[in-house]
Amino acid sequence: MAFATAFGTLVSGLFLVGFIQSLGGSDVWIGFLSGIPSLIGLLQIPGAIWGRRFSSYKRFVLPGGLFWRLGYVPLVVLPFLPAPPALKLTLLLTCVLLASVGGTLVNPVYNEWIAEMVPDNSRGTFFARRNAIATAVGAVVGIFGALLLDAFRGHHEDKTGFTVVYGLGIVCAFVSMYFFTRMQDLPREAPVRQGLAEGLRTIGQPFGDRNYRRVLIFLGVAVLGQAFAGNLFNAYALESLKLDFKVVQGTAVSMAIGNVLSARFWGFLSDKYGNKPVLAIVATLLALNPIAWLATIPGQGTYNAVLLLSTHVLMGMTWCGINLCQFNIMLATAKPAERASYIGAGMTITALLGGISPLLGAFMMAGLRFGFPAVVAYKLVFLVSILLRFAAVLFLIPINEQGSTNLRTALGALRRVTPRGMKAMRSLAKSSDVEARAEAIHSVGATGATLAADEVIKALHDPQPKIRRQAAEAIARLNHPRATQELIHQVEEHPDLLEEETIEALGRVGDARAVPVLIQTLQSPRSLLRRAAARALGRVGEGDEVTIGALIRAAEDPDDVDLRRTALQSLRRLEVREAEPVIRNAIGDPHPSVRIAAAEAIAELDLSDAAPALRASMEKYRDEASSEAAYALGVVGDSGDIPLILDEAARSVSMITRRRCLLGVARLLGVEREAYRLMLLDGMARDAALLQILGPEMKRRPKIRSALTRFSSGDEVGAVEALVRSWKVVPPGLDQPPAVEELFLVLAVATTWSR
Repeated sequence: MAFATAFGTLVSGLFLVGFIQSLGGSDVWIGFLSGIPSLIGLLQIPGAIWGRRFSSYKRFVLPGGLFWRLGYVPLVVLPFLPAPPALKLTLLLTCVLLASVGGTLVNPVYNEWIAEMVPDNSRGTFFARRNAIATAVGAVVGIFGALLLDAFRGHHEDKTGFTVVYGLGIVCAFVSMYFFTRMQDLPREAPVRQGLAEGLRTIGQPFGDRNYRRVLIFLGVAVLGQAFAGNLFNAYALESLKLDFKVVQGTAVSMAIGNVLSARFWGFLSDKYGNKPVLAIVATLLALNPIAWLATIPGQGTYNAVLLLSTHVLMGMTWCGINLCQFNIMLATAKPAERASYIGAGMTITALLGGISPLLGAFMMAGLRFGFPAVVAYKLVFLVSILLRFAAVLFLIPINEQGSTNLRTALGALRRVTPRGMKAMRSLAKSSDVEARAEAIHSVGATGATLAADEVIKALHDPQPKIRRQAAEAIARLNHPRATQELIHQVEEHPDLLEEETIEALGRVGDARAVPVLIQTLQSPRSLLRRAAARALGRVGEGDEVTIGALIRAAEDPDDVDLRRTALQSLRRLEVREAEPVIRNAIGDPHPSVRIAAAEAIAELDLSDAAPALRASMEKYRDEASSEAAYALGVVGDSGDIPLILDEAARSVSMITRRRCLLGVARLLGVEREAYRLMLLDGMARDAALLQILGPEMKRRPKIRSALTRFSSGDEVGAVEALVRSWKVVPPGLDQPPAVEELFLVLAVATTWSR
């Protein structure tokens, strides 16, 4: 393939355009030599019919491939042929035409042969790599040929230059033929012998397939836009921009770089999401490609070279996706039993429009020359090409490709692509080291690289426990559609290998389908799994009777303290008010962690009937859980509970528990939000806030000024007493409150309440 690509590069494209211009050929000649060979693509119809007769792919393709190569042999001597330019152009067209006949007749069967060699789920990757290699080889060979040609042109030996370039191309042609003969043949399973009429009816079947007809329409419009400017880009570069061959060919190198860099990426995307969504993305990008040509300025050689060489890297990325997905969508939507006919129909449409389109562009260019300068004429042709390419995207919408995802999903995955995520994906694909794979899976989850979701799902079955744990965490972060199904499979099929990370991942995914297996896991003999299941139910459950019943039973489990605590937390998260009896009982649990969970549930669910149980618990226990009970009492109790809460605050030895109690007092006074804000401040910011709160009252109530002065001097007890004396109505317990640090903050914001 590499030598065949080198051959095709040296006898076509830029070198063909340069030879035509050296012979004085017009835009129409460029259009004919660009388009007529494509029109020969109609021969793919009889070629597909004829090729189906052969039991051997190789035996049918070989003569056509040889004829294709032999057709270009006369080009070696054509530059020195003693004949007028018009005759040389005619001979050139004839040679290209005959060579195209040989290649076109066998092309659909050759493509079918290659498709049979490659598994369906690997075609994107395979053809992406194949196209990348071909593009890279074409670029390197092309730049070498351009340097040779420029060297000969520098000595005014243009004819010798073209002869040398074409001669090298022929050498590559026959080297490639040698390697072709060594390719492995495949037998056709069911050769079909058909007459032309019957064959034409068979070839016509794809046109009767409604969905494939949409594919053909899209291909026609797409190729019309892609080929409309044809070789006019190269002609514009040589004629109007006066760029050297090596610069123009350098753009092909830039495209090759973009192609190689993105080949695996597009192949991966097409295998994962399907060809249609990827094609929609790259077809839109392709429509923007000619903008760089529109931005060129004749006479600004350096600017033009930098602009074109840099932007052609992006163009190469785009063309890589186009070449891959346009071909693969033909394969993906074709009926397997009639693949040769479907490919023949698709290639015929692309060839037909690929031949007509550059001719239309050439005729438009020739007509515009009469009314516009050449530069303007070229750019008008490029503008029409942009519009046609955008139009093609609309014809892609009705196509149905089985197994492909929607465009939004593909775009969402692309939006999450980051350098770190791509690095993690490559590491995950290549590394066999446990630590490296675990770190790569973690990075995939952290960066949201959904492109690697399949690899992460595979890692759920890894023999290394560390990899399985990391994969469970990552797949939950990715929120992949298959996450729940795969995680449930792990729970049901591998209970002895189950890790709590898998259960927690089900909770983070939040899919209600996981509820039955989570309830079942509550009965696991392993306490870590029971607690993880209870926690996950709090995130997944929808408050149904089965889930609530399971969690209530778990909250009453006499043997597992942590399970009781976790179940209470889940009941709180699900806002299960029917669980009030079990929550109320739990506030008297001897274990502080259970009482804390119960108190949080009482406060958040506002379970007012639990107030007596809270008071009893605070009287009985003296530990850190009491501060949470004090806050809950501030929520569901009354002002008569202030002394009890303040006594607990006075006993508190940590800032956290003391402030929790004070927020309970603030809740009873109706100033929790404002008090909390003051607690978050310190230093001058807090002093300024206090002044803003108490300032309006100082003139009317001198005791407030005295209270603020005492607080500023460090006498908080005296400040509290002075502030309380300024109130008209003093709530119970505040007439002689215990010394509690920061109580002044709560009472300061409650001053407006006391008016």
